Amino acid sequence: MPSDRRDQDDAQQDIAVAGTFPASDPPSNTGERGTRAVPPGEMLGGKHAPVPGGVMLKRRFPSAEAAKLALEGLVRDGPVDRDAAELHPEGEAVELRLVAPPGDAERLRVLLARA
Repeated sequence: MPSDRRDQDDAQQDIAVAGTFPASDPPSNTGERGTRAVPPGEMLGGKHAPVPGGVMLKRRFPSAEAAKLALEGLVRDGPVDRDAAELHPEGEAVELRLVAPPGDAERLRVLLARA
């Protein structure tokens, strides 16, 4: 008897999903072909427009790891746009450079000093 119950459950599930399709695949009755995902170049591509009147903030860290961790903290706590920050190696040290909007510059300067 348990197998009959399983067959009924499978049949009900087949009926329930008959009109669905995977989210990554377009429905076959449209003119669209291929996946509907955004190309990675559009998601990761260009830099954002520069901040008008932006203030450059800088801090030197002893290692790349320390600079990366500081940047992650600023992105989380700031919030800071990751595209507005750069890491520049300077010998053994790494300098974190950040362009901040004028209204947020002082607050971000304090966060950068604590990082």
